[in-house]
Amino acid sequence: MLTGVHLFHAGLGLLILGLVIRELRPSGRRRIAMIESGAISWHMVDLLWIVLFALLYVLR
Repeated sequence: MLTGVHLFHAGLGLLILGLVIRELRPSGRRRIAMIESGAISWHMVDLLWIVLFALLYVLR
């Protein structure tokens, strides 16, 4: 199950990055919003890793 969740999460992250790259061509507010959304998503991944490592350390 954990592998499936990771696959979903990694796929979603790649999809978001793909959308950001596609939207880099036009300029404007939409472009800025897409870049910020992608950045927020990856920062959330960082926080998730910190929590997971701490949790696994405590459970060990």
